[in-house]
Amino acid sequence: MRKKIILFVLCFFLVTGCDIKYDLTIDNDSYDELVSMSFLKSENTYNDISIYSKSKTPITNDSKSDDYYETKIEDNGNYYDLIYHYQHNVDTFRHSYFLSNCYPDFNIQSDDKRIILSSGNRFMCFQGDDGLKADSVQINITTKLKVLNNNADEVNANTYTWRINNSNYENKPIEIILEKAFQIEDVKFQNEASNLFFIIAIVIILVALIIVVFVKRKAKRNNNI
Repeated sequence: MRKKIILFVLCFFLVTGCDIKYDLTIDNDSYDELVSMSFLKSENTYNDISIYSKSKTPITNDSKSDDYYETKIEDNGNYYDLIYHYQHNVDTFRHSYFLSNCYPDFNIQSDDKRIILSSGNRFMCFQGDDGLKADSVQINITTKLKVLNNNADEVNANTYTWRINNSNYENKPIEIILEKAFQIEDVKFQNEASNLFFIIAIVIILVALIIVVFVKRKAKRNNNI
C-alpha cells in the first residue's frame, strides 16, 4: 500500500514543507482536477522535484487503471511549482487518487438535477507518518453552476475556497451542493420534439379536413342522385 499520497509525501521528503493547492472545476459531469505544490528554490533543487514529476501517478487507486495524471514543473519566481492535472468524468472522479487518499470518506452523488459533494471530516494528508506536516493546504472549487449549499471558508465570484491548517485538519469537511445546468442539447431535443409534434398535429388536422370535405361531397352527390 502506498504511503498516503505521493503529492503530500513529496513534501515530507524534501528539505522543507510546501504549500499545496487543489483546484477543481466542475461543469455538470466534467471534473477538471489540478493539484499544485510550491517549493522555495532556496531550499529545494529542480532535480529534487523532477524525480517526482517523471513518476507516473494513477488518476485512481484502481491498480488496473492505465490513466495517469499529466505532470509538469513550472518556474514561478522564487518557487518551483509541481503540477498534476486530469479531466475526469463522474465515474473516475468518484475514485480520484488525491481525494480518496486524503479524504477516505469522500463521496459524490450525481443525478440529472444535482451534484452533491461531501468529503468526510478528517483530512488525512496534512501530516505524514513521521510527524512532518505540510505548510498549508488550499482547496478551491470553481463552477458556473448554481450553488445550493456550501460550507466554504471564502467565496470569491464562482470560486469556493477551504483552507486547511494545523489547527483544523482533523475536522475540516468539505460540503457543496450544485444544481446542474440545463443542457443546450436538451433544449435542442425538446425543440425538435415540439416541432415534430406540431407537424404531426398539422398533418392530422389536414387529413381530418380532407376526410370531412370528401364525406360532404359524397353525401351531396348521393342527394343529387
